[in-house]
Formats: sequence, structure tokens, C-alpha cells
Amino acid sequence: LRDRSCRVSHYNDTHIIITTPLNNCGTTLSDTRTTLIYINNVYADYTNRQIGALNNRFDFSCRYPFMRSNLTLKAYWIIEKSGQADGERSSEYSFEMRLFHDQRYLHHYKEDEYPIDVLMKERVFVSVNLKESADELCSKLANCTLNLSPDKVATPQHPLIRNGLPVDENVELYNTTETPHETRFSFLATPLDGNKAVYLHCDVAAVFCDMK
Repeated sequence: LRDRSCRVSHYNDTHIIITTPLNNCGTTLSDTRTTLIYINNVYADYTNRQIGALNNRFDFSCRYPFMRSNLTLKAYWIIEKSGQADGERSSEYSFEMRLFHDQRYLHHYKEDEYPIDVLMKERVFVSVNLKESADELCSKLANCTLNLSPDKVATPQHPLIRNGLPVDENVELYNTTETPHETRFSFLATPLDGNKAVYLHCDVAAVFCDMK
């Protein structure tokens, strides 16, 4: 594959089997309005008795239909000491985004607690959940950014996740095998352009659970 450390897992006289996670072995993600497309290449070096050494590349892709929605939280307000602040949250369709108190994900903040109060560089714990869905559908993060506005395209922006992968070194993704309809991650709270009130925007897709 593109990552040469990913090798053939099984082969015989007629077939080979190569297994790759969707976010490893050099696999890249692109998307249209209706489809997630994962792309990679198989490289084969072998010798033919008549022709000699051959180097071949075989391109392949996997396409998964999805539904997408954008979720926005007026996520946090950076403080110097404990306190309370009013806030708001909006969500669309059957997706839900919530902030939790810690990595155990036992207690989430209530609607009237947004934006939450956090200290500079305090870790913020996020859950994106696909509600009232068919059992075979799971949530998958596409992009997450921070900015200063309820409008997700407003600038300045600070990207956290792009095409399902962290682009901020402080982002941590958590295993949600036991809760497949949910995606969890965390990041460190930071002001943007000196402003302390920050919005979190995430594009989230509904995909088949075995393709997550």
C-alpha cells in the first residue's frame, strides 16, 4: 500500500488479501455531497520469466453513502476563576453534540450551562451522537473547527479535525466500540484572537457501522 509497512495478510496461488483501516496505511478520504470515498494503492513488484522485473500499481477505492449535518455549540468561555455564563446550543436532524465533565463521559453539561467555563489549556470533552437511527448506522466526524461565531464559515478559524483525522496535535480521539452511534474526542481550550467566547462546529456523517 502507500504505507509500505502495511503488507499482505494472506495469499495463495491465485489471490492475495490486504487489510487496511480507513485511517491508516496511507488511505486518504475525499467526499462528495452524498458519498465518502477512501482511496489507496496496491504496489506489486514481481518478476516475469519472459519480460523480467515488473513494477505495477493498482488503484482502488471504497465508496460509502452518508447523510451529513452540521452541529454547533457555543462551547466554552475562558475564565480566570470559577463562575457561570449563559449560552445556547443548536443541533439539526437526529445528531446531537454535547460536552462532558471529564474523560469518563458519565455526566454531560445541560443546555442552560452553555457556554461552559473552562480554564486556559483545560481539556474539553466532546461527544457527537447519532440519535433515533437504524441500528446499522453510526456517527462519523468529518470536520471540526473553532471560531468566534455561530456561522461555521466565519473567520478566524482554528481547525481541530479534518477529513476525520486530527490536525491539532492536542486533539485526542477515543475508542467508542461499546457505543458505536457515538464519536468522542477532546481538545485543549484556547482563545482565538484574544476572544474568550468560542464556538465549536462539527460536520458529522451517518455511515454504516461496519464502515466506521
